Amino acid sequence: MFEELLKELDEIVKELESGTLSLEEAIKKYQRGLELSALCKEKLLAAKEVIVQKMSETDGKVSS
Repeated sequence: MFEELLKELDEIVKELESGTLSLEEAIKKYQRGLELSALCKEKLLAAKEVIVQKMSETDGKVSS
């Protein structure tokens, strides 16, 4: 899921940087980019919480 969100965000950035979009379309893409950025941030924070929890459970030791 995260990878798909990031891929879509990357595509939007490329489109915006190309300068070929109309103003209306660029605004829509920008708004979607903000949404995707927020979703990616949420996913990363959730992953960080899992890692921190696992690290605290093992006193920071890596187990196999």
